[in-house]
Amino acid sequence: MPARPSPALISRLTTHPLRDELYGELHDRPTQLLDAPIRASHVAFLATPEETDTFREHVGRLARRYKAIEPARDARFFKGKFSGYELRWEQHTEFCSLTVIRPGAGDSPFAETAFGLLPDDWVYGIPGVVVVATHAVILGHEAPAPTEAQLTDWFEGQLVVGSRITSDRAAAWTSFGTHSDGFCRYLLHDMGLSPFQSGRTLQRILELETYRVMSLMALPVARELAAITTQLDGRLSAITDRFTSLATPEDEQAALADLSGIAAQVENYRSRTNYRFGATRAYHRLVDEILEDLREQPFPGMSSMTKFLDRRLGPGVRTCFAMEARLENLSERVGRASELLRTRIDVNIETQNQSLLAAMNRRGSMQLRLQQTVEGLSVAAISYYTVALLRILLESLEESGVPIRADIAIGIALPLVIFTVWWLVRRIRSPLVHEDP
Repeated sequence: MPARPSPALISRLTTHPLRDELYGELHDRPTQLLDAPIRASHVAFLATPEETDTFREHVGRLARRYKAIEPARDARFFKGKFSGYELRWEQHTEFCSLTVIRPGAGDSPFAETAFGLLPDDWVYGIPGVVVVATHAVILGHEAPAPTEAQLTDWFEGQLVVGSRITSDRAAAWTSFGTHSDGFCRYLLHDMGLSPFQSGRTLQRILELETYRVMSLMALPVARELAAITTQLDGRLSAITDRFTSLATPEDEQAALADLSGIAAQVENYRSRTNYRFGATRAYHRLVDEILEDLREQPFPGMSSMTKFLDRRLGPGVRTCFAMEARLENLSERVGRASELLRTRIDVNIETQNQSLLAAMNRRGSMQLRLQQTVEGLSVAAISYYTVALLRILLESLEESGVPIRADIAIGIALPLVIFTVWWLVRRIRSPLVHEDP
């Protein structure tokens, strides 16, 4: 038999700092073992990180009241058994939830709720904003199936949808609406569930209610953006229509400034709504997975939860997806229009640069010809002064008795002086010409 490794061996190895957290993630929210009949109340609160910490402390105060173990400082899940009920607290990405479970169902399942067992003063101090509130009741397998009259009474006359679930081991009914106490209601009938299946089914139902409400949090945002994007789309179309009539660089710069303003607004709305639309997509996917996991079999003459949500929840979620796609499309169109206008401005600038270079070339040619003219005049002037100096020198020599005819010598030296001056000027200019043809 192979030797078993010592538990102390792992302590000698370097482990990742998140290892324990990653292992614990799979066991943070364990499924409860429940024996029907039971009543449960589930409330979800939108909470900021600060409110989440306050919420955890508030749950700790309730635990201290019953002399129970308090949640850890960084706990994301807490379960405690108190006097006559069980409390579960869970921290999610953007909300916290409370689930209260009590045994028994009674003749009127929703007359006495599990939430009513919580102390009033403690309930009034809960931080956060309620976004989901629902009661769920599981009838025992020995209880008869509810009649149509009972469903009408328990759901206060609202339209009820329902089906057999979990391979015909249970049945579920709901109206997906709030009732006189402000809570939504779910009624389940145990038709052969094990305690684990009862707990798992209740968890799925409560998650279904939470995620289907959270998936619609983006719908008001999408409706608000509908008018805004229509206005921005009209402004973009008006600017692109002006492209053909832009006559001056000032007109082009003004159009580019307008496009930049639209682009800034679109990106601002995208940055503000990306998380909300992404969350809607994730929540809706969870709703689909839960409905698929419930394995519904519809009752004759009654809509199932899947069909009801597909007809009622689907359009709202698709509206959010459409608005997200519309914003992305508008951003791409603004980008293409800006790129087109910048290309036009760049072409105009290049044309202006070419004209400027041509003008500079013409001025350079004129300056060269002027310089050459000046050089010719310079040769004449230098030659003139050189000959004048030479005349003075020769006349002085002639007067001093040197046998020389000054006028004849000057006549002979004149072409030599002119050639020498011309040659020297050309020699000085030659290196410059070779450096810059």
